[in-house]
Amino acid sequence: MFLAAKWCKCLVLAVLMAIAFWGSSPSWAAPERASLTLQVLQERLNSPVTREGITTLDLSQLSIDLSGNNAEFRDQFYQQIQAYLNRSKQPVGLDFSQSQIQGDINASRLGLPTPLSKGALPVLLTAAEQQQIEQDIQFFSQAGEQIKTIAVFRGPLKLQGTNFLGNVDFSKSFFLQRLEITDANFEQNSNWSESRFGRSTDFTRSVFNKETNFYGSHFFGPARFREIQFRGLVKFIRCRFEDEATFSQSDFSQLADWNRCQWLKSVNFSQSRWRDRTLFSDNKFNDYTSFKNATFEKVVAFRTSQFKGILDFQDVKLLDQVDFSDAVFTENGSLNIPGLAFDSDRAKILGDRGIIGGAISLPSLEGNDTVLRNLIKNFRRQEQIPDANKVEYKMQELRLRQIGDRLKDVSPERIFLLGWFGDLLRWMFLNLLLLLSGYGTQFNLLLGNGLIAIAYFGFLFWLIDRWRKVIPKPVLPTKADMVYMGSSLVVLTNLGLFNILRTAQYPLISLGCLSLILLPLPLFCVIRLYQKGRYHNLMNVSYFVWEGTLRQLRLLIVRLPVIPDYPMFRERYTYIPWEKTWNWLNYYDFSLNNFLKIGFNDIRMRDTELPPLVSALVWYQWGLGILYIALLFWTLSRTIPGLNLLIYLK
Repeated sequence: MFLAAKWCKCLVLAVLMAIAFWGSSPSWAAPERASLTLQVLQERLNSPVTREGITTLDLSQLSIDLSGNNAEFRDQFYQQIQAYLNRSKQPVGLDFSQSQIQGDINASRLGLPTPLSKGALPVLLTAAEQQQIEQDIQFFSQAGEQIKTIAVFRGPLKLQGTNFLGNVDFSKSFFLQRLEITDANFEQNSNWSESRFGRSTDFTRSVFNKETNFYGSHFFGPARFREIQFRGLVKFIRCRFEDEATFSQSDFSQLADWNRCQWLKSVNFSQSRWRDRTLFSDNKFNDYTSFKNATFEKVVAFRTSQFKGILDFQDVKLLDQVDFSDAVFTENGSLNIPGLAFDSDRAKILGDRGIIGGAISLPSLEGNDTVLRNLIKNFRRQEQIPDANKVEYKMQELRLRQIGDRLKDVSPERIFLLGWFGDLLRWMFLNLLLLLSGYGTQFNLLLGNGLIAIAYFGFLFWLIDRWRKVIPKPVLPTKADMVYMGSSLVVLTNLGLFNILRTAQYPLISLGCLSLILLPLPLFCVIRLYQKGRYHNLMNVSYFVWEGTLRQLRLLIVRLPVIPDYPMFRERYTYIPWEKTWNWLNYYDFSLNNFLKIGFNDIRMRDTELPPLVSALVWYQWGLGILYIALLFWTLSRTIPGLNLLIYLK
């Protein structure tokens, strides 16, 4: 017992000593850094190292004091390094990896001062280096930007794990080789404005504790800002990225300003987090742009931006509004939103009426029902009905594709199940709604279909009523009647076609669907009617009668197309007058009555000496009219703000 207690005390003492040793020994927590003196600096200048085939001045793992209290050393530091770099005929790299720099550092005192003028470039630069700078001069002179002098770094700059305790000023610098600044720490402001990065730039896992300024910078090579902590204000205003840019898993704690940037290749902001306002106004995105799994806690603005590729908002979490006002999505541009989450009451998507809804895309319906419903609700609350309808149309298109995929399974054990036939009926019905009315989102499309149907049936009624027989005694329309009827048919049909071609998603398929409804059965009735002949009484009067006591616009929604049996009512009806010049209008009036249940006269079929095929044709149009009216009211309720709005807020 005594021995066990003694061992326990020894163990506790050993642990306490280990903890104390750990805390007192800085070599465990950070690399050992020697102070940089003028003597050490001279030694490093006299003995540069070669890394990856490039002469490199090794200033790594040092403590470098450039503060105001060490002004004499600071001046010698800049003078000796700059003189060494400027004397070298070959590019020389700088390596400050794992060093700690106290005080402010100024890049203009390290690089080669170079006037931005083609005739004044230093002869020290190689032909390739001069060409690279001249291209930049030409580009920015065309853009109307003028920078007189720039500090050129001919060799690579390596700042891996470097700790900057003061302000960092690399503004108006031209890095002709790669820039490696991974795992660096910037305690104070960091200024890279109007700089040029000729090769790859890598800031992976660096921390910017104060303001970061890249205003007007130009990235010629890949720009990597992965897993960055931007804890202060961020300015990337008017930057140009010639190659791929990556900001994945980065965290932006304060305002991030990216206004007027140009992105020529793909951009990756996946898994980034934006804790304050974000501004991407007047940007040009020329390729795929990813914000997958990003989180926006405050307002984000893409106003007046242009998207030539996909803007990917997959699994994005919105806690506030995202604004696409005046944004332009080209033919290949779209806003991809699978998994988009509205995570607060303030979350919403803003955009130009009738445009933003058409830019939204989804790969499939599975797992995105809630996304689409939230988006439809978002636009309806802002009274952007066209955008809500476009999203609704996309939703039903995806549902149609989903049902179509299920119908492809025609295995024997499934095809005889009621579920397969139910899917088939649902697929056909959904196709009709999409093709004939845009699933209740296109009133003009539905109006075009109605015009064609009314004109078509009006012509058929005129044809079977006026063109009875040729021999022995002709019962035919007059030439004037033929001209009026043919001309009106062409005009009304063209009006309907214009609406369909202008508004339908797939105009030819919509016209094909309408043809399947209007042509087969009515044409069969007409052809059979003429094949059989009409051997009956009352051949010299119309098949249609009208009620002559009133002439006014009437709603006839509850009436049937047959003359009533009650004698007191029958006395009011007379045959429509063939001899009148304007009689051809009565057939359109009857077609309008029969289809839309509205007209100027109460025109109906007679019930004596009437061929059954004529009756079948009239009743067929009457049945189509009932369906059309239901579809019409449903479409109006979806396209007029405030009308029956409660069905969209469920």
